[in-house]
Amino acid sequence: MSDATPISLPRRGERTGIIRTPFPARWAAAAPSLPLALAAPHPGFWALALAIALLDAVWLARAGIALAPFGFAVSAGLVAVLLGLAVLFGPVKSEPSLRAMALASAALIAITLPIAVLHYLTATWALPLADARLAGIEAALGFDWPGYLRFLEAHPDLARGLALAYHTSGPQVGLVVIVLAATRRLGRLWAFVRMFGVLLLAVVGIAALVPAAGPFAHYGVTAFAPGSLETMGALWHLDALEHLRAGTLRTLALGDIRGLVTFPSFHVCLAALTAWALAPVPVLGPLVIALNALVMVATLGAGGHYLPDLLAGGALSLLVIGGRDVLRRRARRSAELPARAPRYPV
Repeated sequence: MSDATPISLPRRGERTGIIRTPFPARWAAAAPSLPLALAAPHPGFWALALAIALLDAVWLARAGIALAPFGFAVSAGLVAVLLGLAVLFGPVKSEPSLRAMALASAALIAITLPIAVLHYLTATWALPLADARLAGIEAALGFDWPGYLRFLEAHPDLARGLALAYHTSGPQVGLVVIVLAATRRLGRLWAFVRMFGVLLLAVVGIAALVPAAGPFAHYGVTAFAPGSLETMGALWHLDALEHLRAGTLRTLALGDIRGLVTFPSFHVCLAALTAWALAPVPVLGPLVIALNALVMVATLGAGGHYLPDLLAGGALSLLVIGGRDVLRRRARRSAELPARAPRYPV
C-alpha cells in the first residue's frame, strides 16, 4: 500500500477486528502468570516457610503443646489477604510498588511466625544455660556489665533514649518495606526479606544450642530506680523460658510469644540489615544508620544482652550481608566473561 492509499474508517455499527475481552476472561487469561506474581522474594523462601510450619506441627503434637487458634488464624488470614492483593496488583493490574508492599509483608509474616514457634519448641530441649560462659567472655574482654547498668541508672535520660531507639526495631521493618517499595528498589527489598529469614533462622538455631537467660537473671538484677531504665526486653521472657524448660507449657498463644534469644542478638542483626537496606536512600539512609547504631548499643541495657551477644550478632550480619554481596559480584563477573572459542571450527 502506497502512502497515498486512502484509509477507510468503519461505519457506525460496523464490527471491527478489535475484540473486547470480558473482565472474567481477562482473569482467566492472566491465570497462568499468577504464580509469577507470588514468586518474589524467591520460591525457595516460601518452601522454607512451609517446611518450618510442618516441622512445628509435628513437634507440637509430639510435645503435647496446643496452639491457641485465634492469633495464628488471624495471621494466616492476613497473609492470605496480602497474597491476594499481590495477585491483584501483579498480572491483573500493574502496580509494582503496591504489589511489592503486599508481597513483602506477607513473606515477612509467613517466615517469622513458624520460626518463632520453632524457637519456643527448641527451648524444650533444656540444654545447660550458657550465662556463666558468656559473662566470663564478657569479663575477659574487659566489659563490666553490672557497672554499665549502674551507669545507665545514674543517667536516666540516656537510658530512656537508648530504650526508645531499641524499640524502633520492629517499626523499622515496616519502614523498609514501604520505602523500598515506594522508591521501586524492589531487588533490594527482596534481598532484605530473604536475608531477614536467613538471619532469624540462624539466630534461632544458634540460640537453641547456646541458650541463656540473660545478664539480668544471671546477675540477679530485679529492681530498678523508678523511671531510670526500660527493662521490657530484659525480663519479660523469663517466665516463658522457665515453663518451656520445665516442660509445663501446654498452650501457646501468639500474643504470648516473646523473644527468648540471648546469644546472638537478633536486634543487632536486624539493626545491621535495616541500615544496609535503607543506606542508599537519600537523607533517610544516614539517619537510619545512626539510629541503628544506637539500637546496637541499647541491646546491652534495654535488651538485656551480654557483650558477646552483640559481637556474635554483628559477625553473623556481616557474614550474611557480605556473603550476598560476594556472591553477586562473582555472578556478575561470570556473566561478563566472554564465551570460550570453539576448539574445532564449525
